[in-house]
Amino acid sequence: MRQWLDYTFCGHSCRLYFDGSLFVEDLNALFLSDIHLGKGGQFRKEGVPTPIAVHHFGMKRLSAAIDRHPTSTVIFLGDLFEGTQNKETSELLDFIRNRSERTFILVKGNHDFDLPKWSELLVYDQYSIGNFLCLHEPPGSNFSKNCSFNEALARRAHPELNDDKVLICGHLHPGATLKGKGRFRVKMKAFFFNHWIGILPAFGALTGHYSLAENGTYFGIAENYVIPLGDWYK
Repeated sequence: MRQWLDYTFCGHSCRLYFDGSLFVEDLNALFLSDIHLGKGGQFRKEGVPTPIAVHHFGMKRLSAAIDRHPTSTVIFLGDLFEGTQNKETSELLDFIRNRSERTFILVKGNHDFDLPKWSELLVYDQYSIGNFLCLHEPPGSNFSKNCSFNEALARRAHPELNDDKVLICGHLHPGATLKGKGRFRVKMKAFFFNHWIGILPAFGALTGHYSLAENGTYFGIAENYVIPLGDWYK
């Protein structure tokens, strides 16, 4: 087992990392999704005890992921923030300013409704790079229906999708469950890919993960390793 695995998606050579980030070498682009920065602060505001160390650990992971590729374009696939701004989220501005050689792009997610006005962070509803159309939510996605999504709806909403243009998204926090003998079960975050969409696992620590009721290729994340789970996993 390794801390990363290489996978070709829509003609692009992608490197999948154990922290949930994805690097595309020929685009020099790093993709991350669902960091939910500031979630610990929101929990504390609501009376849920959450150590500040959770935030510090998250920023350390974010720094490690981004600094692996010193000149990359960094693309956040939505839910960079957890709702309203707080002291935890303000730390990100210094983080970005200290990496001025990079371009930081946010594709807005459903939790990104109180965005700071930072010139260093470029914000889009959707963003195209190479063969990828970047969105936060897969079209037709529904948490109440086993996190399903809909190819036909995606193609109607985005007619530019074809064999050479695919979606890359977040939002669903994909996961997988390994089943062993008896009642043995191990749940983990996972990358998901099929012929028209790739979905990244949630990067944030306080995010959880959900099984997808979809055919595709899965790569699980266990501790500091990426594990190929093969085609069609349920």
